[in-house]
Amino acid sequence: MALVLSGQGEKTSPALKLARKHSAYLAYPLLLASVVWLLLLPLQTFTRNAYFSENAMMPAQAYSVFGSKDHLLAMNRIDAALALQPATDSENQRQAAAVLDAFEALGLDSEIQRFSYSEVPGVGSASGINVHGVLRAGRSDSVEALLIAAPWTTSSNVTNINAVRLLAGLAKFASEQVYWAKDVIFLVTDSGERGVEAWLKAYHGGGGLYVRSGIIQTAICLELPPAQSYAGMGLFFEGKSGQLPNLDFINIVQYISRVERMPALLHGMSEAPRSATLWEKYCRSAQLLLRQVRSLALGQSAGVHAPFLRYRIDALTLSGQVRPTDPVSQAYLSTGATPTLPASFTLRSIGRTVESTMRSLNNLLEHFHQSFFFYILPANEKYISIGDYIPAAGLMVASLLVQAMHLWWMQGSDDMRSDSPLTRIERINAYYSFLRRTLPNSVGIIVRVHLLGAILLVAPFVVPYAMLTDTTSTAYVFTMALASMSMVLHISDVYWMEEAQHVVDWKQLKAMIELYVAVVVGCLSVLNFSLAVALFGVTGLPLVLTRVWTTSTKLRRGANVLMLMAASPICTLMLSRAALGLSPLDFTSSPFRMFLSDFYHFGNLAYPLVCLVYWPVNLLSMVVAMMP
Repeated sequence: MALVLSGQGEKTSPALKLARKHSAYLAYPLLLASVVWLLLLPLQTFTRNAYFSENAMMPAQAYSVFGSKDHLLAMNRIDAALALQPATDSENQRQAAAVLDAFEALGLDSEIQRFSYSEVPGVGSASGINVHGVLRAGRSDSVEALLIAAPWTTSSNVTNINAVRLLAGLAKFASEQVYWAKDVIFLVTDSGERGVEAWLKAYHGGGGLYVRSGIIQTAICLELPPAQSYAGMGLFFEGKSGQLPNLDFINIVQYISRVERMPALLHGMSEAPRSATLWEKYCRSAQLLLRQVRSLALGQSAGVHAPFLRYRIDALTLSGQVRPTDPVSQAYLSTGATPTLPASFTLRSIGRTVESTMRSLNNLLEHFHQSFFFYILPANEKYISIGDYIPAAGLMVASLLVQAMHLWWMQGSDDMRSDSPLTRIERINAYYSFLRRTLPNSVGIIVRVHLLGAILLVAPFVVPYAMLTDTTSTAYVFTMALASMSMVLHISDVYWMEEAQHVVDWKQLKAMIELYVAVVVGCLSVLNFSLAVALFGVTGLPLVLTRVWTTSTKLRRGANVLMLMAASPICTLMLSRAALGLSPLDFTSSPFRMFLSDFYHFGNLAYPLVCLVYWPVNLLSMVVAMMP
């Protein structure tokens, strides 16, 4: 309260006088500093070399044996089992029965899980079948387990039968070894991430599974699209809501893959050559960082590893990289022909990478905990810790707080900011009278706009069919946009009236909005830095630049409104779809539905933040720009 009163001339210290004098301009250097800090992250100055914190892992210290004739025969057993299934059964039934037969022939404790799911309650009902087999470790009592998973379909919606074949070969290899200190679970999933989520719920007490093991420590997911051979592997690790596996896990996989001469590159991106210039290296690192920011902010990544992270299971996906001229891949894409087994040397390298990784994980005495859980990776075998990138978020928050402080000091009439000590009591009384008159109205405007966002949040769950059919999805989004703009125009029109102008102050309203956004961005930055940066870019940045001057002309108001409309969710969505070559007006496959489904199934934060922060703050900024 002393700080607030000091803004009205009450015993102001020299430091506060100086801060109040320059606070109107201090927000912009802080904003510029945050942008510069983000742009500096791809430089090698911020990066550190990867290393292992868990010394007991001993990666690549044992001789790898995967790739024998018996292992290749086990892979072929999947094809033989598929050929024996009745043609009258559905595709997923035939696949599940074939995998179950192969697992049982290898001596695994196996089980089929049938599940159903919907996009949101009552809409998009579908079903699937998961199959898993457990190899019991002879040297343990099934307290802990390691998991290898392969979905039937890759993230690019092509068959993943090569990964299922490799899973059978790895099961054959694992059954021949006696050194396992943890059970090994082999999982073949249907319906992508939703199938994994259904299996994890059942495994952790949701019912429906009888063949179980202990606590799952780590999970490796495999994606091998149709190909004659693979040029390398892509490593994907981003989860929902900013969740990441322990950095030691990624470092170990990358190290082992290099030893096996099948490097697992982050997002499949190769490093810049040694002869590249500093600018070329910077651009390559920046491109990789942008991919990570997009995946973490949207909660979308290749593979099915993300649901495991929600259960505190360190997981990642290894995806085979197909050459553009690969004949098997081109034949599958053109005719849909069942792909043959890739060249044995590429499968052997990938299989040995998984084998050596599992042996290292088998040495793990406790859950991963020594290395980082908060990081970004600008290059292969490099990392940036949270202490190096979090100052950028702090500067963003500081720019909002400084401008909010300045606006709070400057609210009301100039008489309340007089430095004359003769009218001290009168100034304090006038200040509190001003707050009692205007503060309820500012809070009321904020609540009204957020109620509209709350309707957007809950409406698809209350009347889901009307919200998500192909013909009404676009209409729903645009209806919400029109309702939002109608509310903005109504609020602005009311407070343009002469008798209502004295009960609201745009500086007070904007200060409260900036405090709200600063708290959200600050809290979010330690949970999901990428989403915090994205949220600041579409809400905080336009808010700081909205109505900068005390006196605002019609031209400035119009420019502010146009800027805010360009940063609104609708325009951002249409521009992003146009940039991807999609129809800007078709929202049936838009991020709106993707965010909604991820929020319902996985608790992803993107959808509630759009409804309760992004959209309302954008509308409130328009109200501020249009008020007298």
